[in-house]
Amino acid sequence: MSRWPRKNAAEPDPGKRWLTFLKNHREAIAAMDSSPVPTVTFGVLYCLFLIGHDRRKLLYFNVTPNPTTLWIVRQMLET
Repeated sequence: MSRWPRKNAAEPDPGKRWLTFLKNHREAIAAMDSSPVPTVTFGVLYCLFLIGHDRRKLLYFNVTPNPTTLWIVRQMLET
């Protein structure tokens, strides 16, 4: 028997813990993104996407020429 105590097993790598979390909860995770899209008439429309993480499925989509904070909040309440 050693006179020095044995060290406890090291915690898993933080990256592995994050991957485990994503794998365990992928059905409940969604990502939101917005993107400006130029039009043929040189205008700009703003698209808002909500994408499911599990199958990368488009859950919600909307377009506006003038995005405001209130508009974004309303979109989130509609989903």
